[in-house]
Amino acid sequence: MIKIWQNDRIFFSYIFLYIVGVATLIFTTPLSPGEAELFYRESQSPIIWIARFFYEHFHHIFALRIVPFLLGVLNLWLFYNLLLDRFPRLEDRRFTLVIFSIIPGVITANVLLNDAIFALTLTLTFLVAYQKSIFSLQVLALTLLLTTTTAIFSIYFAVAIYALLRKEYPLGAIATILLFVSLALGIYNMGGHPRGYLIELFGVYVALFSPLFFVYYFYSLYRVAIEGIRDMIWSISFSALVISILLSIRQHILIVDFSPYLLAGVMIPVQVYFSSLRVRMRRFQTYYKIIGAIVLATLILSSAMVILNRPIYELLGRPHYFFASSLYEIPRKIEYLRSRGKMCHPKVKSRYEALYHFYNMPSCKP
Repeated sequence: MIKIWQNDRIFFSYIFLYIVGVATLIFTTPLSPGEAELFYRESQSPIIWIARFFYEHFHHIFALRIVPFLLGVLNLWLFYNLLLDRFPRLEDRRFTLVIFSIIPGVITANVLLNDAIFALTLTLTFLVAYQKSIFSLQVLALTLLLTTTTAIFSIYFAVAIYALLRKEYPLGAIATILLFVSLALGIYNMGGHPRGYLIELFGVYVALFSPLFFVYYFYSLYRVAIEGIRDMIWSISFSALVISILLSIRQHILIVDFSPYLLAGVMIPVQVYFSSLRVRMRRFQTYYKIIGAIVLATLILSSAMVILNRPIYELLGRPHYFFASSLYEIPRKIEYLRSRGKMCHPKVKSRYEALYHFYNMPSCKP
């Protein structure tokens, strides 16, 4: 399974086809309700500003998504650079990059307009800069994270604790200052009453990673905490997971809140798996290979659901419960209303209002 990635032709063909596939999804996937809300929301994120600028000049859905697409390509390069010191074998690095690229959350972030892709780029940039000891780039990446609406306090907390424990006082001091700044500005809302959203949180992470891969990711973070090397990548990912679990007691956690800081640590479960597999004699590796194959199969299946969401939706008879149904139902409803001579739409869920407005179909007045 791993050896095929030694072949340059296979690996670079995969990267080319992956980029072409993501670009195809950008053109063929209708605008989502979340993208429409971001387009109209007051935001400090440069990604949203640039998307609005491009759309004003080109009036095409690709204009809204070109920046996430380009950042997604950049993230592949940044993520691969993080693997150079962790995986001595070339095929291991390439295989881990492929795993990262097919994570459902990564594919979705590369296709749809979102704020999390910028946070992921900055997180990977910080980690590469930390790995190469480029202090100015570390500070720049951490500071720019203030422009995102993700749970940035979690990465500042992780960096501050890790740096101070390792007596890296300049980095620890900057991370601590940024932590207090993020909390003072209230960029991320931490209010709410105890309601118990933990089950929903795990549903979010299952959608982000695929079911079995998330379970193994969770186990890998715990395994490293007990007996592994707790480096900066682990610190950021572990802190994001623990803080999100604690916050889920009081509030609903969105998929974009902590996902950038968890996606940056995708290499951790892969490294734990390889370590567990290769420490054993060949005749005792069968059990681990079977587990790895099952986890990989579920990951590929989840990724295929995201990539092939439109044909699957049509094949199932356009069910309302399908996860991507709103992408295709709302444009059809708008087309139907216009064919009936309607210039406004009846009352809909509040989260769909922005999408109707984007298609120039305002809400009917009483």
